[in-house]
Amino acid sequence: MADLIERASTGRAKCRRCGEKIDKDALRFGESVQNPFGEGDTMHWFHLSCAAEKRPQKLRDALEAHTDDVPERAELERTIEAGLKNPKLVLVKHAERAPTGRASCQECHEKIDKGAWRVAIEREADVAAMATTSYLHLACAPSYLGAEGLTEKLQRTSPGLESTELAFAQRSPIE
Repeated sequence: MADLIERASTGRAKCRRCGEKIDKDALRFGESVQNPFGEGDTMHWFHLSCAAEKRPQKLRDALEAHTDDVPERAELERTIEAGLKNPKLVLVKHAERAPTGRASCQECHEKIDKGAWRVAIEREADVAAMATTSYLHLACAPSYLGAEGLTEKLQRTSPGLESTELAFAQRSPIE
């Protein structure tokens, strides 16, 4: 089996990045992976926009092989190029306000205050283990992940994050 883009035959599959259902007849990206429970391969399904965020190289290859029209192809290609220029962007899930003050920043190792903006990053594990989520201060994210494309990624994945708060990311979290 190879990676592919196809129309969803049912509305039952969930996206491996966002966890939302993929609507029937919507274009989706299928990533072929080894089946951890038996022989052969299985498919991991993604919304096209989620695949552009999480699997940019694989989606680019599938887009080149896909002959039909793809809505919002130019936006997908911009997202793919940003991910290829800065591979650490695939780790970014979203930015959110910290619900507690218990998490520590992976860059500076200081606690992230309750209510402060933090960037959630996903660490994928082996086939048998679960992925985990770690956090960064918004201001520490550029040094940990690289600044190129980070602001745009956070704006796409975190609708509540304002540009004034992203400007804050240029300053130190501890003042």
